[in-house]
Amino acid sequence: MSSRRSGRRGRRDADHTTHQRVVEELAAASRAQDRDAVRGLLDRTATLWVDATGSDEATPGVVEGVDETARALCRVLRPGEGTDVVVRSVNGVAGLVVRHHGRVTGVVSVAVRSGRVATAWAVLSPAKLRTWNRVDGRGDAATGGDAATGGGAATGGGAAV
Repeated sequence: MSSRRSGRRGRRDADHTTHQRVVEELAAASRAQDRDAVRGLLDRTATLWVDATGSDEATPGVVEGVDETARALCRVLRPGEGTDVVVRSVNGVAGLVVRHHGRVTGVVSVAVRSGRVATAWAVLSPAKLRTWNRVDGRGDAATGGDAATGGGAATGGGAAV
């Protein structure tokens, strides 16, 4: 194997490790309801795309800027009685799944640039979360599956978020 190819793999591994770390820190900050910590994980030009069609919980749209994005992410990822935020594979990399009493109510994928969240996509649309809420043999929502995302647009095959 050429050193050039090996170097690219090393960067991908480092990028994957950084992405995983940032997502885990985002989950921890949301569990702690620490908006300052969430803000500290965001790029100064952070953007959040919210797909909430059919949801009573949020308004679809785009949120821009570090302060507004932090505030909106805290609302999307807000913990509470019966609600948890877990790190799961979304699009082949770490993302966040929000569950309320075991039912998936949101899936968040992120793009990480320079160790910070540059863009986040939150899918809160019940229709797009159906596959995430398939019931497994134990009666629990199946949340370990990988989801496909197109920036919040439904895509064919798998769980569309």
